[in-house]
Amino acid sequence: MQFVENIYLQGSEKAVLLLHSFTSNAEEMLFLANALHKAGYTCYAPNLAGHGASPEHLFASSIEQVWEHSKKAVQFLIGEKHETIYVVGQSLGGVLSIRLANEFTQIKALCIISSPVIERPVEGLENRVAFFSKRYLQNRGSTEHELQAFLNDHFPRPAEKFIALQQFIVQTGNEVHMIRQPLFLAKGALDEPVFQQSIDIIEEAADSKIIVKKQYENSGHLITLGKERQMLSEDIINFLGK
Repeated sequence: MQFVENIYLQGSEKAVLLLHSFTSNAEEMLFLANALHKAGYTCYAPNLAGHGASPEHLFASSIEQVWEHSKKAVQFLIGEKHETIYVVGQSLGGVLSIRLANEFTQIKALCIISSPVIERPVEGLENRVAFFSKRYLQNRGSTEHELQAFLNDHFPRPAEKFIALQQFIVQTGNEVHMIRQPLFLAKGALDEPVFQQSIDIIEEAADSKIIVKKQYENSGHLITLGKERQMLSEDIINFLGK
């Protein structure tokens, strides 16, 4: 089975943990990681539990495992003697970053991109998993017959894990008021309203004294992969350098 590799670029004593979105992998953060590394930072972008491999690996994972994996990623950087850690999270990665910031004193600033803190329909999450599965199989050269057979065998998915993911997101929204670290917030003007509204909610609820929010007019949900990724990288580097 082909796995996407974790990204680990060693630089200064200041480290950036980059956390990708649901159903994605570390490569989602590669452009930003390279830009941050060029600016001098150590960058670590792991594949979260169940991610970066086959749909079956994703099916077998849970939000609890993803959360535990994100904590281990911070502990890895601490073990590498990084006492100043910044976290950049996109979508689910940003949700995780909120919880991490409230748990680890070594986290000194957060950059949250397109992250939800309010409930979305479970059907939308299942559609995301189905889209990932189709793309994975197509990239591996599966025929249309093989693709349809796989979808028939594996969908619809049991709702329990999607519900647990939704609960995790909503519960995290209740923790936003505890954030005191400097906060950079990014949203795409072409993204779905739930994500844009969530970024506004985080801005209002956080207890941070420094909050920078920027809207990227030509971007959708995954800004790190979009046409404004260079602009996003420059904005984050500028924010962390202050």
